[in-house]
Amino acid sequence: MFKSVLLIGAVAMMAGPALAETSCGTAPLAPVVVSPADLAGKTTDDAHAAVLAALKGVKAYQATLSSFRECLVTQTTAQKAALVAAKDDKAKKAAAQEQIDAIQDAYDKTVDTETAVVTDYSNAHTAYCKMGDGLAGCAKPK
Repeated sequence: MFKSVLLIGAVAMMAGPALAETSCGTAPLAPVVVSPADLAGKTTDDAHAAVLAALKGVKAYQATLSSFRECLVTQTTAQKAALVAAKDDKAKKAAAQEQIDAIQDAYDKTVDTETAVVTDYSNAHTAYCKMGDGLAGCAKPK
């Protein structure tokens, strides 16, 4: 889990310079998701509470991420218009293209971070469901 937190932190730090060039601010911080190792030794009730809290954190993160991404898309649209309006001005075209690239990079980094967070949650949920049959939120055995 610590590696995941470090990875997410590194991704957020790398995204900082690109995001500073947009008016969207910085990307939302990813939640720390309980790891399967953290669930070991917990009662099923405590593990359920931890996994449920992780799910709520992931959903809240995705909600804020959605509005952040909408802003990035709006900024990209504006920069594409600036690119078209620049016509033969190479300096303006280059500046607009640089902004488009930076915004796309920021967007891509949010996708990578979200993927890591959802994977971490999925691993925790799977570990919880392996703790026993008929647990709340788990598929019923056939």
